[in-house]
Amino acid sequence: MLREEKGQAIVLVAVALLALLAMTGLAIDGGQLLAQRRSAQNAADAAALAGVRELAEIITRCQPGSATNDLRIWNAVAQFAVQNGLNPQQGDLLEAWYVDRNENHLWEVGIGAIPNGATGITVILTTTQPTHFLQLVGTEQMQAAAKATAMTGRVTQFPGGVLPIAVPLVVVQNLSPGQAFTVIDNRDGRFCDRNGDRCIGDPSDHNSQRGWLNLNYIYNLQHLQQSDPLYRTFERNVPNRPCGPNPNTSTDDGLQGWASGNCPYPFPIFAGAVGATNGDFIHGDPGARQSALQEIENYAGKIAYAPIFDYVYTSNYMEAHFPAPQGIGWPQAGGGGSAYLYHIVGFVAVRVDDVRSHTLVGEFQSATIGEGAIQPGYGVGTCDNRLFTYGVSLWR
Repeated sequence: MLREEKGQAIVLVAVALLALLAMTGLAIDGGQLLAQRRSAQNAADAAALAGVRELAEIITRCQPGSATNDLRIWNAVAQFAVQNGLNPQQGDLLEAWYVDRNENHLWEVGIGAIPNGATGITVILTTTQPTHFLQLVGTEQMQAAAKATAMTGRVTQFPGGVLPIAVPLVVVQNLSPGQAFTVIDNRDGRFCDRNGDRCIGDPSDHNSQRGWLNLNYIYNLQHLQQSDPLYRTFERNVPNRPCGPNPNTSTDDGLQGWASGNCPYPFPIFAGAVGATNGDFIHGDPGARQSALQEIENYAGKIAYAPIFDYVYTSNYMEAHFPAPQGIGWPQAGGGGSAYLYHIVGFVAVRVDDVRSHTLVGEFQSATIGEGAIQPGYGVGTCDNRLFTYGVSLWR
């Protein structure tokens, strides 16, 4: 006898619809979870950077790790986390930790003090959102966790390298964002001490500049041995040549190459404290090189970075007062006279506008650079007050 089979198709369709509904719900809620994770990471990044900006100011101003400053940092972290989507009212969680230069946790932000050695902040947050279709299978909420670490320290270098031009600190200190800025021309305005051993750019002349920088001769008291990975004292005189064949070898490059931005300087440049002898001294190769200056036209309308110097030391003076770099000796000017070495104390950002004959004209942006590579310092308690050399960077 034949059995009645009416209604079986309806059961199969119902099961298929439930499976399709579950897959649709998983796709919708899964997509929402991915967006939630991106939002949480953005919030963690913004909160860590906001806290570290406050920490950097505390360090460079030699302020104490007081309860007031700790609260100031916590407020910055919390404010930027909320502005970027954190919602404590729906169960979102936020914690922040002070870390040292090796990323070791010291203690939490917001408990009443900043520990000595704090040079960065790690933010950990968890966001919570209700599900839609997944509630049908008992999952009413989904969480996304994010973590970010930001560090502060002295600025060392920038993506794309730096222009081989030194800018006087006394000029930069008097500029405002957006102000026209004559970075270099062919005049030679200087102001020197009585013996002529230590000079600064003439404050009355915005164009005071002795010439280009030889980035293949960088003297640093901490890196005098040729075996040191940060030894950068290769050539006493650098030709005005373009990029070399090896992008990882600076000695293949010349002024034209560095000025073009097509062969960025591959080594870090370390800024020292104003008036001190730490940090880098870079050999100045005198004279405005017109062919190199024309290469800077590649930067037209773009932001370029140049080192800031406080004093210019003669090589004769340094030879009498500083240990010599290994294997190369001190540079000399043409005819055997004393050469000049610029003491680097920071970096300036300038929007390149025009190149006129031997003159580079730009628009001043900032001397407190927050981008680029940094070297984390030793943080709170060290009184490392190099205002023009500190930056912040999203570390991890």
